[in-house]
Amino acid sequence: MNTKQVEEATGITRQNIRYYERQNLLEPARDTGNAYRDYSEEDVRRLKLIKMLRMLDMPLKEIRQVLNGNIPLKKAIAKQQENLLLQQKQLQAALEMCTSIQKDKSETIDVDIYLEWMENMAKGGSIFAKIVDDYKQVAEEERRRQFSFYTELPVHTAGTFEKVLRDYAKEQGRKFHMVKPGMYPEFLLDGVPYTAARTFEKDGGTEETRTRIICSRAEDANGRERARGHRRILLQSVYAIGVNIKRHRFKSILNAAISMLTVIVLAFYLGGLSGTRQQFAELPEAIPVRATVMNAIGTLRNGLLVRQQVLDTVYGSPYIGEIEETAELLGHIRTEGSKEEIPGPEKETGEDARAGDGAESNPQSPEIQILGVNCPEITEDYTEEEIRWADGWNWERFLEGGKVCIAGNTFLGQQGLDIGDEAAFTLEHYQPLPFGPGLERSSLMPEEMEIVGSMSITEDSAAQAPQIVVPVERVKQIYKENVKVYFASSLAFTVTDPMELNALKQDLIKAGLSSVVPEMTDSYIGSACRIEDDVFMQAAVGLEKNIALLEAFLPFIILVVLLAGYLVPHLLLQGRRGEYAIMRALGTGKKRCTVLFFTEHMLLAMAGGAVGAGLSAAFGTAGIPTAAAVWGLFLLCHTLGAAAAMWLFGKMSVAAVLSCRD
Repeated sequence: MNTKQVEEATGITRQNIRYYERQNLLEPARDTGNAYRDYSEEDVRRLKLIKMLRMLDMPLKEIRQVLNGNIPLKKAIAKQQENLLLQQKQLQAALEMCTSIQKDKSETIDVDIYLEWMENMAKGGSIFAKIVDDYKQVAEEERRRQFSFYTELPVHTAGTFEKVLRDYAKEQGRKFHMVKPGMYPEFLLDGVPYTAARTFEKDGGTEETRTRIICSRAEDANGRERARGHRRILLQSVYAIGVNIKRHRFKSILNAAISMLTVIVLAFYLGGLSGTRQQFAELPEAIPVRATVMNAIGTLRNGLLVRQQVLDTVYGSPYIGEIEETAELLGHIRTEGSKEEIPGPEKETGEDARAGDGAESNPQSPEIQILGVNCPEITEDYTEEEIRWADGWNWERFLEGGKVCIAGNTFLGQQGLDIGDEAAFTLEHYQPLPFGPGLERSSLMPEEMEIVGSMSITEDSAAQAPQIVVPVERVKQIYKENVKVYFASSLAFTVTDPMELNALKQDLIKAGLSSVVPEMTDSYIGSACRIEDDVFMQAAVGLEKNIALLEAFLPFIILVVLLAGYLVPHLLLQGRRGEYAIMRALGTGKKRCTVLFFTEHMLLAMAGGAVGAGLSAAFGTAGIPTAAAVWGLFLLCHTLGAAAAMWLFGKMSVAAVLSCRD
């Protein structure tokens, strides 16, 4: 149950319940959702027990021991009964004495008689107020403030006085330091300042004169008086400021309102500047800049031959983020026992054409498109949900580059294969002709791959979609094993820092990439790069212009706030010149008058500015950090302006104002 329900169940106020929690008498559970207190039935029973024991006037210390199980309840009740009986006896004696005093018919009460009577009663067992304890407390306070001791030495010189004090400090084991010697010396005892004086007293028994040294603590009356005076002045100043604000309520409201509006306008301006800067900083994420490697005339972005130098530049650039790379291969499914050669285009002979292990390609097998990829986003013909993985496989593991592949469902059905099977392929790749712009096909060593996933390909995209997908790292390894020069088939990337586009373009030019030129000779070589930065550049230029315009107004805005900080108090204080002059004439110092007027004005400005900052944050004109910064900037400028206004205001002639000549 909540606190309100516990209040109703126990009759204990919320404040007392919180107090008992602070005294470790109660520790309710907390709701995990909102951290509100959740009291149990045991907590309610515990509170009722606390209430009962407190109504019996049992101290909280005793109650804590009962609740913790350190003292049995009945034993604690018995002890409390003894205390109450003792109090009853004390009260009974006091009641009897009060009755006797009331019955006394004399006009004046003989205090000595009644005091003697009470002392005799106390000796007989009656108990009155603990005057002895009170006396001990007062005596201890007096001992700390003042102490005295007797000395056998005659104290007639400053040197003897100092020796007596040093001997006393040595006997007491306290650290002594003389500050000002003399017959009224000032010294430090354990770092506490004291002053000393001597008196001469006669011993009642021997009638001999003894010297008594009285040491008084020097946290002197002057210091205490000054402290009381400062507190009095502070309280008087607070009261005067409150009275003036109430008396000049219209001017006070006007001052606060102007401050509030000033902060709102300033927050609107700085909030707009901050928001524009944030938009500019987030622009690369909002409008990503992508680049694609193409052929020279810009007609091809797939099926290219992208050189290793370009790849090295792209992968090593600090200005480039996500990179999409593909590598295309051609293949035929291989079957055991077939000896026939593959019909088709010209093939290389020699070592590169070997089939290996007596297995040849199936002459009836159609040509298979094999695509090496380095990220899932490249495969546009199917989504992540359309891939069925073998147990323990996913994209992250797949792209590590092993002898694995993902096959289309159509291919698996035609070949009678399934996930987990191995498929053998004869491979070929395209390479540039030694002379001219054309391409030729070249054989690679056969490859066996484990099928670790299947993909669903729609009929509309079946013609363009690859039937086999392999990791691009495995394709690079195949080229390396066949001692072939690797070419990527496509390359695209995202620019992480579009503000460094010029530096990136210079790096790409050094790698052999240029802009797309439609008049160039058609080719399969990836020698051009198209950077899609038009939209980003337009947005960036627009935001830069807005930021420059807003920043140009910043000095003007600050100047306006400074002028407002000067003009507002200057105009509002003109009608209070007589009040200022009368305060000065009545003896109030110029400094105090100036501080009072300045503090009054700044308190109203702070309050109005705080309201303006809160409204700006609440309505989304500026974020909380920006609103706080605006409030601080406003106070700084307003303080400077108000200080200048108060300086000029304080230079008025009091006599001229009082004589109505000013």
